[in-house]
Amino acid sequence: MSESLETVDGWAHNDRPANLHRRLVFNGYADTRAFLDRLATLSKETGRYPDISFGKTYANVTIHADDSKTLTAEDFDFARRVNTLVSADGG
Repeated sequence: MSESLETVDGWAHNDRPANLHRRLVFNGYADTRAFLDRLATLSKETGRYPDISFGKTYANVTIHADDSKTLTAEDFDFARRVNTLVSADGG
């Protein structure tokens, strides 16, 4: 992994299996749903589909390394793009 994890604000990582994960907290269901809709659009654009679990006021997003061993620049880029989806008053 050539990038520093600090370059992706709010994301943590695991080494086994390699993944990036973030919990986003929202003000209410409408904000959570709006974020999930934006994430669905990004996933369709990029062909990258993270694991997602969510409730009324939160969404957990996990980006897995394709080979389960090494996170790539594309994984970090996708995490940064997810960060841009979070509205200023949302997560």
